[in-house]
Amino acid sequence: MYPEKVMIQEAEKCSRCGVCAAVCPVFRELQRETYSSRGKTEIAKALVAGELPYSSYTEDIFSKCLLCLTCKGACPAGVDQGKLILGIRAELVKRKGLPFSKKVAFKYLLKNRSLFEKALKAFSYLQMFAPPKGDGQLRHLPFFLSAFGKRRLIPDLSKTPLRKEFPEVIPPSKAPAQMRAGLFSGCFIDFVDPAIGRSLIRVLGRHGVEVVFPKKQTCCGIPVFMSGDLQNGLDLLKTNIEAFAPYKLDAIIVACATCGSALKESYKTLVEGESQEWKDRVGAFSGKVLDIAEFLTQKIKLTKGEKESLQKVTYHDPCHLNRSQGVTSQPRQVLKNLPGITLVEMRDPQRCCGGGGSFSFYNYDLSQQISRQKVEDIQATKASVVVTGCPGCMLQLKDQLGQKNSQVEVKHLIQLVDEAGS
Repeated sequence: MYPEKVMIQEAEKCSRCGVCAAVCPVFRELQRETYSSRGKTEIAKALVAGELPYSSYTEDIFSKCLLCLTCKGACPAGVDQGKLILGIRAELVKRKGLPFSKKVAFKYLLKNRSLFEKALKAFSYLQMFAPPKGDGQLRHLPFFLSAFGKRRLIPDLSKTPLRKEFPEVIPPSKAPAQMRAGLFSGCFIDFVDPAIGRSLIRVLGRHGVEVVFPKKQTCCGIPVFMSGDLQNGLDLLKTNIEAFAPYKLDAIIVACATCGSALKESYKTLVEGESQEWKDRVGAFSGKVLDIAEFLTQKIKLTKGEKESLQKVTYHDPCHLNRSQGVTSQPRQVLKNLPGITLVEMRDPQRCCGGGGSFSFYNYDLSQQISRQKVEDIQATKASVVVTGCPGCMLQLKDQLGQKNSQVEVKHLIQLVDEAGS
């Protein structure tokens, strides 16, 4: 299991300089030292040393982290706050357990795609008896996810999951196959917005890429193990490794920044206490994972595209793509090569949008405060579309722009590529 020495090593790097506090989105809003990265590091030290108890108060402190890694990027000593948060949350779960809703979701539903789909559909059906407030275009989460979605507006669930629209092996639509790539869809693209996945498959098909879409894959696990449930997180990790194992692949493509961060980085951390065999398997798997922007700029020659859309767009850097994976120039390179697209940079495009996965569901008011500046920066560009590479950021931006009655559209990078005919 997750070794305590990892937490100690990270905490001991901290020199208490306070650079992290200046950039932490949560600290900027709350102005309380305990909620800054430096404060959390000091509290983590005390918890590990037995000088502080694991309590509801400490649980609240460590729940108020976006895992945006802004602190890690700014830290002169290179403290990885993500590893500290993971370790403390795991210890809290070991001592206090998980809420019932998470226990059910993590142990049973996320491990079984078919069961998860049925549960989502069932609870969506039940929701018809209590129509949510809204503008008719967005709706609240299903009752099953109500613990995560207080007042949060998201798109409807898709009637048909992406996995049911395609076979396991999808031949290219043009030219013979020149490359074979696996597709890791993630939960959002599979169940909520399969249009992103369709665009990805079409673009790859036009460039002679045979797409392998293993149906045994499941959730990347990041909502599970970053909630502190390491055992079920490991189970999901192993399921996904096994799902792709039968295929010889040139790459494994993701169109979700959070999933990519999990597959590339978090999986390595998660198996630090496991056998060498699993470390090696994860290393080989993670080494093949590429974000779609990386794949389009590094593995194939993207065609120019035939359809000019004449759009002014701006780009939002997802935290899990930018700071976790170092992918910043590639999406911009793709956008600049699309016909009719004018890219206008917003002020501070790397500023966190305030989503943070389930953070915004548990801390919705705080999430809105954090996103306020991001929304203002987007609107100041006068762009008609904000483009990003993370479905989680898309969910947050659609919600926050929608709350302001903004006409700015939110699209995934691959959707613009597909629309251009590239």
